[in-house]
Amino acid sequence: MIPDKYETGSGGFVWENLMPDEVFSRTQFHVYAAFDMKIGEEWTGTEFINHYNRLYYIKSGQGVLQFKDKQIRLEAGHVYLIPAYQLESHYCVGELDFIWVHFEARVDSGLDLFMLYGEAMGIKCSDSSKTVENYLKLADLTQNHHTQKSFTRTKILLSLLEPFMLAFEENDNGLHSFRHQTLLPALTMINENVVNTPDVKDMAEAANISPEHFSRKFKAAFNISPKRYILHKRIALAKQKLLLANANIDQVAEQCGFCDIYYFSRVFKQEVGKTPSAFRKEYELKNS
Repeated sequence: MIPDKYETGSGGFVWENLMPDEVFSRTQFHVYAAFDMKIGEEWTGTEFINHYNRLYYIKSGQGVLQFKDKQIRLEAGHVYLIPAYQLESHYCVGELDFIWVHFEARVDSGLDLFMLYGEAMGIKCSDSSKTVENYLKLADLTQNHHTQKSFTRTKILLSLLEPFMLAFEENDNGLHSFRHQTLLPALTMINENVVNTPDVKDMAEAANISPEHFSRKFKAAFNISPKRYILHKRIALAKQKLLLANANIDQVAEQCGFCDIYYFSRVFKQEVGKTPSAFRKEYELKNS
């Protein structure tokens, strides 16, 4: 229930409530993983996409993030935010000592906050010791799966994101001016029904543009075609069902919108690196 904008208390005192924000008050944050890691030149990836956001804190060494239209050099004493669905290649120069965090910032409909308006960016730390302390604490907390630690993980994540939120707020458009307003109806349609998603024609109609223009605009905005974005969403759902449900592979395929078990297995292996059955078995072995 949303409270009234104005309320009256005892003695006739009247006050104005601070009403929920249309986006940020509805955003749910969740930390998937965080690790303190040293890595060498094997840290190399070419044009890959992640469906989660990433934070990097560089303790020492150098690296490079290469995007379609810009390059970001990873430098010691800096933090970096890479929003979900950013097509990216990366490599490090020599050894890279860094702490990384994978997280989501999900709005009600399943959209990700940083996917909507954020761009990959880096910020120099004003207090490196405090920043390192927070990153290390978060990495430690991700090894403890107890429910009560979830609040602390979220609290630390928000503190790590605060410099980026301030940086976004300082730009000309402000935090509430999303870059891809015309695509929001289509993104909502996809995220609210991943299994039976509408076709490109329907999504284009919701965006009030032609199907061809819609596909070009979607890929230009998110570095991924609408069909591939839907595929990523279905694979992510399949991974959850393989780990958390007792359904067999055929049932998981059907529940995730794949009508052909062979197509599902082939696509899953292309995206994840192993077959659905191997993915499930590996998880069972780790948790046995």
